[in-house]
Amino acid sequence: MTLPITNLSHVQMETMATKAKQARAEKYLEESRKRLDKIITTKMRTTFIGALQSFEDNFGELWGHGIPEEELTDDQQALRDVWDQTRTEILNKSNGQLRALKTELANHEVSWKRYTMDLPSKPLDDRE
Repeated sequence: MTLPITNLSHVQMETMATKAKQARAEKYLEESRKRLDKIITTKMRTTFIGALQSFEDNFGELWGHGIPEEELTDDQQALRDVWDQTRTEILNKSNGQLRALKTELANHEVSWKRYTMDLPSKPLDDRE
C-alpha cells in the first residue's frame, strides 16, 4: 500500500529518497562488478588462448597442425596426442584460475570511476 506523495510527511519522503539512493548505489556497484568481471574474463581468455595459438603457430608442424588426422604420420599422431592432452591441461588450469579470480572478485566492492573530463571555465565577468 503506497500513500499518495502529497500525504507523506517530510520524514517519510526523506526516508523514501534515502532508500532510493541506496538502491541506485547498490545497483551501480553490482553493474561495476559485472563490468570488471566481463573485462577480466575477456582479457584472461585472450591471454591463454593467444599463448596456445603461438605454440600452434611455431611448433604445430611437429604434430601436423592443420593437416587432417588421416594424413598424419605415426610420429605426428603421437605428438598430436601429447599436444591435445597438454592443451586440455592448460585450458583446464587457466579456466580454474579464472574461476578463482571471479570468486575473489565477488569478495570485493568494485566501483567504476567512469570516464571523467574536467573542463576549465572562466567566470562570466572575465570574458572579453
